[in-house]
Amino acid sequence: MDHELHTLAGSEGNQLALAEFYLSKPKGVVQIIHGALEYKERYFDFARFLHQAGYAVVLSDNRGHGQSLSSEDAFGLMKDFDAMVADQVVISDWLQARYPSVPLILFGHSFGSILARGYLQGQDGRLSKLVLTGTANYNPVVPVGLFVGKAYVKLKGEQAHSPFLNYLSGNLGVEQDWLSNNPENNERAKNDQRMVPRYPVRSLLTIWEGDHQLKAYDRYSCENPDLPILNLVGAEDKITGGKKGVADTLATLEKIGYHNLTNVVMEHMKHEVLNERDNHLVYDQILRFLER
Repeated sequence: MDHELHTLAGSEGNQLALAEFYLSKPKGVVQIIHGALEYKERYFDFARFLHQAGYAVVLSDNRGHGQSLSSEDAFGLMKDFDAMVADQVVISDWLQARYPSVPLILFGHSFGSILARGYLQGQDGRLSKLVLTGTANYNPVVPVGLFVGKAYVKLKGEQAHSPFLNYLSGNLGVEQDWLSNNPENNERAKNDQRMVPRYPVRSLLTIWEGDHQLKAYDRYSCENPDLPILNLVGAEDKITGGKKGVADTLATLEKIGYHNLTNVVMEHMKHEVLNERDNHLVYDQILRFLER
């Protein structure tokens, strides 16, 4: 086996499942945060690519996903955005103790890109680079969703589902053709029992809370304004908000104080750029960014 499995106590004593692709003297260590509905093993091919290029890689299952489950973190349940960001800080602490003086690179996809930007609020100084893919844009109607969703959870409970609110969130888990232009990838996701089939409203609230924080400028100290940031998205990705959404995402990062931004739009690709048929083009773009 080319990787090691670990269990790490999270920010609230919760259990986080980790997979580590170890190197004794890596160029850097890449900490990967997966997206909504999924789990860490979906990134193993990418992790192996980075590992072969000389990088140690650590992946984790977010709370309520994969093997990061407990009575408090049931399958598909995400209760607290800030606590999930704090989990990633705990993982970084573990990594930097394990790989002292090695550059730390954060990678976040989709909802993981929201968690990664939440991480920036107080931890950007420890990063050497940041990579965002499938980058979710700020949605101005999120405050309405938060108001309605909180009332719904109060009335129905944390595990309650709402087809209408899920529809407002992009029909997460209902359809797969938005994932990629690779039918094989979409079919695998559709039939994968390890994927969360649909989020309860409490989890939708957590996603919306994170999205709302993207423009909470007072929460960002921006201690590392020179941080190199790569934003790599598919030209046909609806989650980014299209050209307008990508422009707003970059403008938001610039307003926070980051100026070392690289934006790459991959033609003929949708949300999961790492799982498209021509994903080697994406892999190569990311590796070039890491090795600048």
